[in-house]
Amino acid sequence: SITEPVRDILIHQLAALLPNLTQDPTPVTSLIQILVRPNTYTFTRVLEIKPTVDFEAGLNASSPPINLVTLSLLSKAQDSKGDVGIIASKPPLVAALIKLWLSTSDTSVAQSAQRVLVDLLTTDVHGQSSPSETYTQSLLWRRVFRDKDIYGSIFRICSLSTSGPDDQLSKRDKTVAQARLLDLLVKIDCQFIRQSHIPEIENQYGVKEGGLLDFAVSRMVEHEDDILMHMTLIDFFTEIVNPNHSLVENTEALQLLQQRGLHYRTLSYYIEPSKHSSLEQTCLYSRSANYVATYASFYPLHFLDSPCILLKTLARLTDVLSDISTHRWAQGPTPKHDLHVLASLPRLALLPGRTEMSPLFFLETKPANEDSLQTLATVFHGPAQTSTLESSTARVLYYLYLEQNPDMWQDVVKAAETIALKETALASIALIKAVITANWTALPDPSQHNLPTEKQLAEKCGSHQNLAPTGILAIFTPPTLSTVIRYLLRPGQTSSNLVGGGKGDVESAAYRVAAAKYDVLLSLKPRLQEVAQETGQLHDVLAIINKRLALGVLGGDSHVGSSIGTMES
Repeated sequence: SITEPVRDILIHQLAALLPNLTQDPTPVTSLIQILVRPNTYTFTRVLEIKPTVDFEAGLNASSPPINLVTLSLLSKAQDSKGDVGIIASKPPLVAALIKLWLSTSDTSVAQSAQRVLVDLLTTDVHGQSSPSETYTQSLLWRRVFRDKDIYGSIFRICSLSTSGPDDQLSKRDKTVAQARLLDLLVKIDCQFIRQSHIPEIENQYGVKEGGLLDFAVSRMVEHEDDILMHMTLIDFFTEIVNPNHSLVENTEALQLLQQRGLHYRTLSYYIEPSKHSSLEQTCLYSRSANYVATYASFYPLHFLDSPCILLKTLARLTDVLSDISTHRWAQGPTPKHDLHVLASLPRLALLPGRTEMSPLFFLETKPANEDSLQTLATVFHGPAQTSTLESSTARVLYYLYLEQNPDMWQDVVKAAETIALKETALASIALIKAVITANWTALPDPSQHNLPTEKQLAEKCGSHQNLAPTGILAIFTPPTLSTVIRYLLRPGQTSSNLVGGGKGDVESAAYRVAAAKYDVLLSLKPRLQEVAQETGQLHDVLAIINKRLALGVLGGDSHVGSSIGTMES
């Protein structure tokens, strides 16, 4: 390590060397970046460097190493709102940062410039007394969005309809700038980017209401002529409707897309693929499916209240899943994007009745397929947080599927024991765990939203009494008890159990599968303890499970199965 005075001397000497350097500046700039990296090297010290750092010249330089070291020095301002204010007070500097970020041909420079800009904007909004003041009193936000030259430069650089003596970007370079703007807007998504700031500029680029976000969403990209940017745009739509990536109310982005006719257009590449060209089907189908999944997952009520979209989505899933042969389930490829959509739908949408047969029932457990098993696990487990209707529906779908596929658990256990197909075995075990830990609730009475009553559900499943109300009890209901619990209690397989032994990857796979099975027992134990305390039953099973857990991941008693069989009878 070096002392701070020595650090300052070295930085000053290197800074003095740069303006007159005729060789590649990379060794010098790299050393400066290393020297200023510690958090103790503040922006105040950067401003004390002699000769004074010319940030604007550094950002406008045609040398990527010079750009990067300038950005490294500039990034030091992110630790203080006051330092960000110093930068905001220099319009040419902010303009140079925006231009470099959008226009540079060097990807690493563009990424660094965006990171600096996002960090500075983030620092600038910290510490405001109220949300309404957050952006209007933030100097850098106001500089970027309220300065006509800077705000206008973003539109000009990213618009394909403008050119001029100071705008020498090709169409390709402009589409790169568009992609960079979309990426930034996801990272700073907030009310401020949705508002109109300078109507004179916004109107010039076709934006009648709204601001920079509206321009990016509906005016910037010529999607019909640029399939790559259309792909990027759909990915952007998916990001902004995801409330986890937004600082504003969840529905605002969705409302904007609906108002501009972009919501249904984006959905249509999945739910109505035949209406689009073969190129669009090839490039946009998977992205549209991801948008459908995000929309249905985060806006379930909106999805359920959109009957046209709901029915077309179910019809699409039915068309795809009903057409998959047993051979394809076994050998692939599987329709991953369609399964993602299925797993993301509100469970109420999967109840039989909306279509002749729920698309869920086209999923097979024999032959076992990793993606199919994962989808079943997601649906049967129920919502992450208890939701009466979703939790009740998860339970209904489990029993209705089991009625349609009575050999499900035999198939799942067989797949779990086939450790040569490790991922499928792990998915099978994950399905067992998903049901054991299921977030289920009893059916509402009276019935709601096409859900059956408890009596009707039992009758549909050929039972004369109400079905088990929880996942743990469902697993302990014959004949599932003898199939699943026997499997969980058996010793973990090792490479020596396999034909011809096994080494390396096979050994690793065997242990991973055994560890996953052991983890299921760990999850089962506390739930079984609760049942035993409440009912006074299953204490003998709990004792057997405790004994199995004490033997570790690979331990087990091959005679346990007979004990379970005795209890079941």
